[in-house]
Amino acid sequence: MASSDTRVVLLATLDTKLEEAAYVVDQLLRSPEVHVTVLDIGRNVLSADDTEPLTSKDRVELVACELHTLAADLSRGDYSSRMSKSATHSVAELMMSLGAPIYGILGIGGSTGSTIIATAMRDAVPIGLPKLLVSTMASGDVGHLVGGVDITLMYSVVDIAGLNFLSERVLGNAAAAMAGMAHAYRQATGPSSSMSRLETASISSSTKRRERIAITMFGVTTPGVDRIRHILSQPPHNAEVVVFHATGSGGKAMESLIRQGEFDAVIDLTTTEIADEIGGGILSAGPERLSAGAHAQIPYIVSVGACDMINFGPMSSIKPELIAADRKGERKLYQHNPAVTLLRTNQDENRRIGEFIGEKLTKYERKDLVKVMLPEKSISMISGVGGPFEDRDADKALFETLMGKLKDTGIETEVHRSEINGSEFAHGVVDALAALNQKKGH
Repeated sequence: MASSDTRVVLLATLDTKLEEAAYVVDQLLRSPEVHVTVLDIGRNVLSADDTEPLTSKDRVELVACELHTLAADLSRGDYSSRMSKSATHSVAELMMSLGAPIYGILGIGGSTGSTIIATAMRDAVPIGLPKLLVSTMASGDVGHLVGGVDITLMYSVVDIAGLNFLSERVLGNAAAAMAGMAHAYRQATGPSSSMSRLETASISSSTKRRERIAITMFGVTTPGVDRIRHILSQPPHNAEVVVFHATGSGGKAMESLIRQGEFDAVIDLTTTEIADEIGGGILSAGPERLSAGAHAQIPYIVSVGACDMINFGPMSSIKPELIAADRKGERKLYQHNPAVTLLRTNQDENRRIGEFIGEKLTKYERKDLVKVMLPEKSISMISGVGGPFEDRDADKALFETLMGKLKDTGIETEVHRSEINGSEFAHGVVDALAALNQKKGH
């Protein structure tokens, strides 16, 4: 295989989807520059005669996962779990084959196959490299497949069980889309481009590019984030500010990119996903939120934006006991929009949020590069004086717990007599980041 090939990896369970995989390969090979590596994630090992429809084609190679020979003896659950790890390892090894770089990952699968393929795409492939999954599960709640990664999903419409006029159209479109995306990605990141592929897949230490700063935002912290972004993107900073919507997937995506080394600094202004993790809301980023920065050794500013709220669905989906508590004044509900209802965090939940954040930050290697900034007057657009979520006692529980957790750890905490969306706080964050950047250089 030549390094000039546009290499695409196709993942499929060949013992159940050989015919469909062969069709996809034929469609991919319509693009003369495409070379296909087929990764078999099936339970049963096929004979050479069985795989002849693939191996007989030019510009195609067949690779089996290391677990392949054992998969047939596993229960379905064990097979799915262990093959996910095996496929991830295999894809990671293929990604390291710099002599023939990968420019796209395509997968076709049912429920189990989709889980295996999506895991490999999430855990072994950098954000930015094209990923397309044709799945019977790509309709409805797909958060478990996508996670915080840029996976493109295509609903198969019919089951991936034999070829017919519908499946051929869908699979043909998928192959054409992947060939196009892979070609475009190669043009943007290949040897002849102005940006190397390694710059795209991992951190660039080049001083030519702008400083990259990640920041988290929610609707109720948008004014504050916009102020910070405006300051940092202008001279003398001229930074590239990347905003993540703190909706669960946004936090996961940011954490993934931090682990890849894509950012020079992080302003985690809006840690509301932790409130959802603690309070059972629908926008949690999981228990590993704030973990990626532990080994990043970059300036990391943390605040508690929108930790005054736990996100739930429409008012009609709220548990009757919460509605009753709201009517009694024991809890506060607020309809953010027809699809989202907010529950004000109470003192107990805020203490647990403070414990969560503090526990994560104490594990950071460069504690001198971490700073916690707490806006005393409000932590969201609706928690200020007279706002529907104003609750000074709940805020105090959060602040005191977090500061107590970080006492004598070497992590600086600072309480601002300002609002999170105010100009004063925005300038304070920018100044704090500049001070951390100076420490980083020492």
